[in-house]
Amino acid sequence: MRDHFTQSNYPLTATNGAPLPGEWTNIPRMADNGDADGVPWFRYVDALRRNWLLIVVVAVLGSAIGFFAARRTKPLYEAKASIWINTASSGANQISPIRQPQLLNSVSWVELIRSFAIVDPVVRDLKLNVTHAPADSALFKSFEWQPRTASGNYVLKVDSSGSGYVLESAGGIVIERGSVGDSVGRRVGMLWQPDAALLRHGRVVRFGVATPRAVAASLVGAMHTSLPEDGQFVSMTLSGKDPRTIARTVNAWADGVVQSSATLKKRNLVEFKRLLGDQLALAETQLRQAENDLERFRVSTITLPHGTSTLTGPAIAQGDPAVTSYFQQKATLDELRSEQDALERMIADSKGGPINAQMFMQLPSILNTAPQLRSALEELALRKATLRTEQQYLTDANPRIKQLADAVRVLETQTIPQITRDVLSSIKAREPELGSRLDAGSQELRAIPTRATEEMRLGRRAAAAENLYNSLKARYEEVSIAEAETSPDLSVLDTAVVPLAPTENEAPRLQLLAILASIGFALGLALIRDRIDRTFRYPEQATKELGLNIAGTVPRFKANARGEYQLVLMSQAVEAFRSLRLALRYDFPGTSPIVLGVTSPSAGDGKSLVSSNLGLSFASAGSRTLLIDGDVRRGSLHSTFDRQVTPGLIDFLQGDAPLEAIIHPTESENLFLIPRGTRRNRAPELLMSDLMSALVRSMRARFDVVIIDSPPLAAGIDAYALGAAAGTMLLVLRPGFTDRKLAAAKLDVLDRLPVRLLGAVVNAVPGTGAYRYYGADYGYDRARHEEPDLDLATPGGLVIGR
Repeated sequence: MRDHFTQSNYPLTATNGAPLPGEWTNIPRMADNGDADGVPWFRYVDALRRNWLLIVVVAVLGSAIGFFAARRTKPLYEAKASIWINTASSGANQISPIRQPQLLNSVSWVELIRSFAIVDPVVRDLKLNVTHAPADSALFKSFEWQPRTASGNYVLKVDSSGSGYVLESAGGIVIERGSVGDSVGRRVGMLWQPDAALLRHGRVVRFGVATPRAVAASLVGAMHTSLPEDGQFVSMTLSGKDPRTIARTVNAWADGVVQSSATLKKRNLVEFKRLLGDQLALAETQLRQAENDLERFRVSTITLPHGTSTLTGPAIAQGDPAVTSYFQQKATLDELRSEQDALERMIADSKGGPINAQMFMQLPSILNTAPQLRSALEELALRKATLRTEQQYLTDANPRIKQLADAVRVLETQTIPQITRDVLSSIKAREPELGSRLDAGSQELRAIPTRATEEMRLGRRAAAAENLYNSLKARYEEVSIAEAETSPDLSVLDTAVVPLAPTENEAPRLQLLAILASIGFALGLALIRDRIDRTFRYPEQATKELGLNIAGTVPRFKANARGEYQLVLMSQAVEAFRSLRLALRYDFPGTSPIVLGVTSPSAGDGKSLVSSNLGLSFASAGSRTLLIDGDVRRGSLHSTFDRQVTPGLIDFLQGDAPLEAIIHPTESENLFLIPRGTRRNRAPELLMSDLMSALVRSMRARFDVVIIDSPPLAAGIDAYALGAAAGTMLLVLRPGFTDRKLAAAKLDVLDRLPVRLLGAVVNAVPGTGAYRYYGADYGYDRARHEEPDLDLATPGGLVIGR
């Protein structure tokens, strides 16, 4: 801190280089930039009190903004509908011979509800993509959105006669003119013919048009669907600001989902029926061919002998059991080999990929003997039909489409090829056994013609083709009956009703948040202004930032409406200068005279007020006191004490007046004044002369106290020169006025000079806040009733000024 002083071996010297024995040299200021212990609540309170008007204005403005925002914020309503999922029944509970299983799983139902294929028609039907005033609803009943309709905001104006209209864009650009009753907006793709009776003269209709997809996207985002796991009820909840609109939207949405479910299911059955029809036609062709081959064989062998066998049926031999058994085994072996060749050819043709399912229709015996393969082929047909149906509404990225496509791929590339290879392996395993049996009985049956074997083979082929045809025909008839009795898997259980009370109202919360936020912002702004304030305001800024002791404080002089000062305030001021006088007395050793300069960082800080009143205080205490007006540019102490400005200090330094002529007595006893004298251009150089130092030394011997009222440090070298001549200096600071950065810069220069800085005098301090502990008000509350201890009209009074 700046209060470290010592008598060193390097004393101060006069301007001529001669040492001044016993003078004080200074130790540089030690500015403490550390924070005070604890939270400086008094500083925060003072900042808020000082910026109360800013806080009130910001808080009121923020609250007003919140009020208007809350009025424009509409409450949200919710409309809810429930859809029942009718899962497929089985067994005796089935109504029809065939019933398609549930169309979609739980996740796919939710995806279907949120599909644009459902939402887009709802938006178009309810005209949700057209925004207008509620009073204009009747005008837009005939409005139809077209793909070529241009989106945007429009204004429809009817002229004063009521016969013509003008369609403009929101920017005022005329788009179309026409007669009332004609179609409106043809140039921008609208299909709209409003009722002419509703378009009165001078009417202005403002509306906006958007694409259904854009509105549908916002509706999908606002729609909340929930379906419990393994549940049968889907809930649809839509939030919005218009209760009637959201209720109509939810009901239309639910109806659209149910209708789409029925359409999808019927299309699925139609596709499945078409596939069964193709298979049935192919099976019928194979049956006709097998019957024709058997008939031609019998006709060609009717006159030939049959040995011991008599064929009475298409594949049943009557007669010798051995012959019958041999030919049955022979026919079976041939059929196995034929089927083996066919299966190997089908596998080879597939080249590791899917096997053509239609080729199995040419092998009805395999389908009859391999039920697993037959079931796989039927499942493949059903999966393909379902996939084609759902691809009309869902995209390839939909999980349901991917699931069906994966199932078809697995059936074609894995399941059916694997079953085919298993059947082929079974045939190959049976072939050696049948061959060995035939070899054992061939010697006995060599004479039996092969035509019996061929006839049995053809008979079996015809029987297998007939069985396959009958099975497919029965399946086709069941699907036809199911198509006629198709019912949707969904039905609306609970319809949405218009909500009477909002579910969410953000207006009160928004208004409260706006009030709290504006108050918080105002308080923060006040504290930020205090932080970035460049002026000196708090004691710790002098002690910690500038490294100065506070030698004393002077209260703020504030007159009433009649220009009078309160006695209590004046008494506190007198006591403040007494305290400063006492502090200065003990800053000088022994009975040494007090010689000091009084300055400030800039003009207006009150250095002259402090100098004058400090001189009065010393004089009233009986000390011979000399006031030197060192402000040779703007000094006005002569006016303060009602004395002549000349001869003065500059006149003496210039050599135009003797020493005794410039010392003027004042009305106050023991107080003398040296005015500034005549203004001269060389006045600053005269202050740095040896004669100025000699003057100060001579005044030390004649007066007890010598106070030099110096110019501000920002004025130039004058204050530094006078401070060096005096050897000691007081710095006057004024809260809310003194620039701290300027003061710090000037004090850095002062540190390099042989000047002892005694501390800071804080002028015009308020009676509250951080300075409330620096004043003295003991007993002054009786000043209104008792005689004060000073007389403002006598030399013992105060000098009031800046």
